Amino acid sequence: MVRHLLKVSDFTKEECERVINKSIEIKKNPKNYNSSLEGETLLMLFEKPSLRTRISFETGIQQLGGHAIFYSIKDSPLGKKENI
Repeated sequence: MVRHLLKVSDFTKEECERVINKSIEIKKNPKNYNSSLEGETLLMLFEKPSLRTRISFETGIQQLGGHAIFYSIKDSPLGKKENI
């Protein structure tokens, strides 16, 4: 089952610590993780434009071997002609 994480309080303290520790490990040894997202395509769905966030996510996804797709709600009929 998919777990949606919309805010930091959706994490337990232990989960936050694991995420931070894994982030530190990836930052120290990026070559060990450069194929972690190999074969994966991730959609970035933005309600509001954010160039810094978009570039950061695209860069991170690419560095982990994945493919990023950017999708802006403002340029989309999503929810108007198509059901979500």
